[in-house]
Amino acid sequence: MDSNDVWLKIDGSSREDLVLAVDFTATGRPDARFADLFSLSAAGRHNVWETMPQAIATDVGPGGREYLDRWFDSVRESGRPVGAVLGFCAGSVYAAALAERLTQWQESAPQLILFDPELANPLGLYWQFHMSLSLFESIVGPEPISAANTEGHHVLENTDDIRVLGTELVRLFRNVSEPAFDELDLDAESRAEFTESFTAFVAYVVAAGDLGSMENWHKAVAFSSASPLSGLNRLRSTDPETAARVVAREIRFNSEHMNLLRDEAAAKALDALLSPQDLSRQIRM
Repeated sequence: MDSNDVWLKIDGSSREDLVLAVDFTATGRPDARFADLFSLSAAGRHNVWETMPQAIATDVGPGGREYLDRWFDSVRESGRPVGAVLGFCAGSVYAAALAERLTQWQESAPQLILFDPELANPLGLYWQFHMSLSLFESIVGPEPISAANTEGHHVLENTDDIRVLGTELVRLFRNVSEPAFDELDLDAESRAEFTESFTAFVAYVVAAGDLGSMENWHKAVAFSSASPLSGLNRLRSTDPETAARVVAREIRFNSEHMNLLRDEAAAKALDALLSPQDLSRQIRM
């Protein structure tokens, strides 16, 4: 497969079966990516397709089912079997739902492997907003940043609807970014790219909220970082009983959340999970 606007091929081999990876990647993101993980010990042994979320978005846009339909339909059209579905962070919600749908299409369920799995998290979404705003402080000064953060936090505390929160955070982001772009004399194309990339991330997280459930994680293997506020570690701090039974198996690593997908031990463990099995599936066409 050549890369398209649905899937990006990040690793390949002569095998027919696929490994699907669900994540939101963006230029400048500090967190490691699945491409980093498969560049290590698993390099060249698997056919890995990574999701291509909306590159840009003008609003919080589509629901979770629309993302899922887009990804699933493309795989089904390829006619190729899927041996494993991977998910990172909030992408784990999509990964579990995608694996469930593939199970209805294939004779055997794909493996489900989740990396610091989390539901779409309003606090996490607000934190990303806060971090994104900090990029503009040296341009517009601390006052507009503080005011936007305060207003965003007020919305966070007063709504349980992640779509409402996401819409407001996008509005506040634009209120701060536009004056910053004016100061930088940024052209219209660059302004749109920057703003719409942030909006696309918010849309991805908000849409994951439509699929928000840990029920499909019970057959998963979870790879956990050492970060206390990420994945099952966060869940353990608030609900240790659920954390102990939400997945079939958990493997822990010493790396921080942002480095989990570039951890050599994690790459080796993933390779061990994928390689010994004959992942060929007979597809129900």
